[in-house]
Amino acid sequence: MHILSRETELELLKLVDHHLEKRYELERQMMDSFDLKPVEEVTEKLKVTSTTLRNWEEAGLQRYQSPFENSKKVYYRASDLYNFLAVD
Repeated sequence: MHILSRETELELLKLVDHHLEKRYELERQMMDSFDLKPVEEVTEKLKVTSTTLRNWEEAGLQRYQSPFENSKKVYYRASDLYNFLAVD
């Protein structure tokens, strides 16, 4: 006994395939470039402010900063941003 019709099964498989293709493309793009992105690049690409990023950090987004005292440069991993924003 089948719960779904054959047409529905095929449509569902097409949707899953499309989702996997998009996910694969995102993963490929992430592998093509270095994963750490500076704050300036993140704010520009996502059209958000640094205050928004600090709010996201409070909500769980991981920030990366050099352990050296004189370094104030902050980075975010692209994969952390994708996961935090739940981008498909």
